[in-house]
Amino acid sequence: MRFTALLPFLLGFSVVCSAQVRTSDLTQVEDPRGEVELTVCTQNLENYGVLPSVQRRVKNATREDIIDKEAALIKRFMTAKCDVIAVQEVIGKNEAEVRTVLAHLALLLQRRTNRFFDVRPGTSIDGVINVGVLVAKDRADILNTLSYSRVELPKLITKQRPRFFARGPLEVQLDVKAVGERIRKTVTLVIFHLKSRAGGARDPTGLEWETYRMEEAEALRRIIDNRHAKSFGSGEGIFIALGDRNSHFDTASSAILEGVLTLKAFQGKAPCRLSKRGIPLCLKGTSLPERLFSALITDPQASKLPGTFQLNGVFSWIDDILMPAESLRFALATFDNNGDYNSGVVYEPREASDHSMAYVKLNW
Repeated sequence: MRFTALLPFLLGFSVVCSAQVRTSDLTQVEDPRGEVELTVCTQNLENYGVLPSVQRRVKNATREDIIDKEAALIKRFMTAKCDVIAVQEVIGKNEAEVRTVLAHLALLLQRRTNRFFDVRPGTSIDGVINVGVLVAKDRADILNTLSYSRVELPKLITKQRPRFFARGPLEVQLDVKAVGERIRKTVTLVIFHLKSRAGGARDPTGLEWETYRMEEAEALRRIIDNRHAKSFGSGEGIFIALGDRNSHFDTASSAILEGVLTLKAFQGKAPCRLSKRGIPLCLKGTSLPERLFSALITDPQASKLPGTFQLNGVFSWIDDILMPAESLRFALATFDNNGDYNSGVVYEPREASDHSMAYVKLNW
């Protein structure tokens, strides 16, 4: 399995990467496909919302803190020239409040770029943390949205109580407008924010909720397999799963989301068990063909970056952009170089979030 390939580089990495993005990421190279069609970004906003709601989670938060955060976020979005922004950790007690928060962020972005953004909020069963999306109206129309917040998760242990997604994933179907004489294309996003490690001391397994994330990953992969078989089979439409995994790319939940393993591989006397860090330890021959591939971890340039989140001086890749092989060809940096994707990470300004922003640029 490829999970161990980057561990010596990532673990213990304590120096912040000074470059925001790859040198070639934001410059247009000569390509018969022409200009980039769509730039898709993902950003955990780190407790972003209206001040009273934020203060229920961050007691000493001030209006000035939020203003500084907003300015930093807008700068990140402009750096990558985001057309679509998948967001996580929007604070709001209901869908109406989340929509208001996203609309305000869209207005700030419009004032700086003169681009108008449509917004859609997700729904959450905890009434606190939500996902959502901003879509530039000059590049795409939102056709449909669907929340998975009420999907019951498969169980790792049969007798345990039913669980649901900690924050409901949001599916967004986009009709991307043509550039010049090229064709319009359907792009489908599934925005996820898996269970965090917060309150890990309450997890009876001692794994900081990794088994919860494994169940979420299994449910999400099953939904994707069932609903988007055509994207895997033909590549006529482009499919992207993106967001905050809340675990490093070498963990069991990551492997399950990518399709390398299934939840069944950990049940009963199955061939896999978990290390104390949530890494799958499996018998030889257990792995399955990968279904979703990271446009970041598999990219030669982006994979050299330290990660998207830093805790106690150690970086990890907990934010990701995943695509089936049939869709990945639309993320190529150049038309003739398989395996080199037009993706990257934006680290600055730091005031934006404790998570970096990841992006991928699509072309056809």
